[in-house]
Amino acid sequence: MRDLLKLAERAARSGGEILLNYFPGGYSVASKGPDNPVTIADTETDAMLKAVLLTACPDYGWLSEESADSPERLTKSRVWIVDPLDGTKEFIAGRPEFVVSIGLAENGQPILGVLYNPITDEFFSALAGRGAFLNGQPIHGTKTNSLKEAHLIVSRTETAAGLWDTLIETFEKPFTL
Repeated sequence: MRDLLKLAERAARSGGEILLNYFPGGYSVASKGPDNPVTIADTETDAMLKAVLLTACPDYGWLSEESADSPERLTKSRVWIVDPLDGTKEFIAGRPEFVVSIGLAENGQPILGVLYNPITDEFFSALAGRGAFLNGQPIHGTKTNSLKEAHLIVSRTETAAGLWDTLIETFEKPFTL
């Protein structure tokens, strides 16, 4: 499992290098649908991640926000789940609030996940049953018994779109990035 985590980390960091080549601009923006932009940074990072991860693990399936889905992945016990540029709207706006996101599921259950922000050099990782880490140091969620006491962190884009309007009163201290 540690070898898979190292592979995902190398891939995410390489993806981050591609994103840095395009940030903060100088590229065209296309649309995958209403309010769903895509850039060459998305597609180029996706192609690289797919090549790296599936070359190393040719028997694994692939599910990505930027690739056409294939029913073949449903026949695989392990599937890479990728968003090569998670936070495309923030990326386009020039905000350093985006990551390369890679997950691995086995028989439909998550077993590994990494997030890499190349601007801040923050690398989050987690292995099922082994905890979560930020730049190699253990991290933990707070233990609260009440949703009202929980902190909510949401993106500006989601807040502006009103996606949290019905829930914001539930949280005592909402925080918007």
